Amino acid sequence: MENGIPKIYKRILAVCLCLLAAVYLGYHIFKNLQEDISLFAVRPYTARDSATFTGYIFREETVLSARTSGLCHYRYYDGEKVGADKIVCEVYRYGNADIAEKIDEYKKQIEILRRSESLGRLTVEEVEKRISHLTFAISEKKTAGDTAAADALSDELLVLMAKKDLLTSGKANYEAEIILLEAEISRIVSAFGSASEYVTTPYSGYFYAETDGFETIFTSEMAEDITLHTFDLLLQEAPRNTTGAIGTLITSAKWYYVSKTDTENADGFIVGATYDCLFIDNGYSETIPMKLVSKETEDGEALLVFFSSSLPRDFDITRCQRMEAVREEHTGLRIPTEVVRVKDGVTYVYILREGAAYERAVDILWEQNGYFIISPDFAGTDDMKPLELNDLIILDETNLYDGKFMQ
Repeated sequence: MENGIPKIYKRILAVCLCLLAAVYLGYHIFKNLQEDISLFAVRPYTARDSATFTGYIFREETVLSARTSGLCHYRYYDGEKVGADKIVCEVYRYGNADIAEKIDEYKKQIEILRRSESLGRLTVEEVEKRISHLTFAISEKKTAGDTAAADALSDELLVLMAKKDLLTSGKANYEAEIILLEAEISRIVSAFGSASEYVTTPYSGYFYAETDGFETIFTSEMAEDITLHTFDLLLQEAPRNTTGAIGTLITSAKWYYVSKTDTENADGFIVGATYDCLFIDNGYSETIPMKLVSKETEDGEALLVFFSSSLPRDFDITRCQRMEAVREEHTGLRIPTEVVRVKDGVTYVYILREGAAYERAVDILWEQNGYFIISPDFAGTDDMKPLELNDLIILDETNLYDGKFMQ
């Protein structure tokens, strides 16, 4: 018995070693096989079906003018809300363009610093991601020759860079820098002596230092009853310049965006619905909810009238702008189009699980840019389970069948 015990131990040890060797060998064989299989991990995704328009902004505004000419020193920034009977502009008879340009440069720096402070709670990583995205967008605009759009986005980039500096420096704000810049502006202006005229606001509104001559043409009242015919007539109108104009006062936060396009591009937009709209050449990079209040179609053409009751502080009010409107969103799971198969009326893909291929049914919601968005709530069929989140779809494989061991 004593001689038999060691033999039993030896046999058990030998069997264990063989099992370990088999497991080890099997693991590495499976690993090598798996590395040769291209896989796609199923993840949630939201696809946006959008359309791009070129249109015009219609709003209620009053042109402010000065009786005397000279250098204008503005007390308010573009988009800033002003009360009634407030001085918005000081006119100095003696001044030159170089000095005015210097003042504008200081004001732009102040505006950038203030906007960076108002961006809210962002991490350095989030800001860097936005900077990277915006840098690429600016490069695209410049490559396309759209320098105006690139310049508008460049201002937004400066705001993000200032925000990053604020976060990395540990400072609470840019108050000290702003005080110095404002003091320098005051020093320059004081050298002009007394102003020859002060321009005041007749009522409250949002002040902007530029005019385009269309303030009395592209009005809110006109947008409310506009048609394809009257829109074409408006575009033929020449700008009506006001003598001594120093800026405009937008008297309401309500405004319209009117675009003429083709019926195909306008398809799917429903009167009464609200859409997320992005003005893609604007320095303001957030979407604005806009309600479609009117839609007219005739002979392949369409006229869309969008309405908003919100005028963001940093929104560029340039009259003619491009706008991207999200027609519809499709949220689900994203899969490549080339992996989808159809058998007996069932749409499905193959996934890899525990070293074997298995069929999984899918319900397609939307196709975009080489991918399908499929329903995350699909229950599958009587004979086939549904594709699920985090499943690994097999790519670039032929001769697959349900249960096939992948060799």
